[in-house]
Amino acid sequence: MTVPPAMPAKVPGKRGPKVDVEQTIRRKREIVQGAARLFDRVGYHGVNMTMIAEAAGVKKPTLYHYISSKDEILFMLHELFIGTLRENTDERIAAGQGELEILRGTVFDCFKLIHDYPGYLRAFFEHSRELGSEQRAEIAKKRDAYIARIVGVIEKAMKKGLINKADPRMTANCLFAIGNWPYQWYRPSKDPAPEILAEQCWQIFLRGLEAR
Repeated sequence: MTVPPAMPAKVPGKRGPKVDVEQTIRRKREIVQGAARLFDRVGYHGVNMTMIAEAAGVKKPTLYHYISSKDEILFMLHELFIGTLRENTDERIAAGQGELEILRGTVFDCFKLIHDYPGYLRAFFEHSRELGSEQRAEIAKKRDAYIARIVGVIEKAMKKGLINKADPRMTANCLFAIGNWPYQWYRPSKDPAPEILAEQCWQIFLRGLEAR
């Protein structure tokens, strides 16, 4: 990624709408990240808005300026998780990466998310039922679109003879299991870096267990 050139110093002026929007987005992201860590440590039902405000370093009335409820945070966690996976996959496809590299990237993305944002995947998998029906439907639509994209990549890989032919959707489910389940056992503070574990898991998945 190219680092943009430094902008010339300007005399402070009145904040514009763009600045306010950017600051709100950044503050919301910080609040969500702090809440995710709390969810991971004490459980979703053990966290209240007071705890979230304290973790964010703001007063409770200020917190409600950015976030209306725990449910909203949970919905944002789901959107961030699915959105990151979909965006990264689309970028790899647009860049013309091969099918195996695209699939390998899905495993890396999951490990990277677990490492960088503890609690995201736990909240994603264990508390989806806490969302309202409309929110669940919206997340399901985005999730299904992402799964369809990965299934499409797998189908292309099979047609090219890059991987053995099998049920594409079942193959995708097995791939997701490799990337998703580590939220139960991966310890970022003790285990190797996410890219190392992701590569190990990918190679096991790609080669299979049968001796050759």
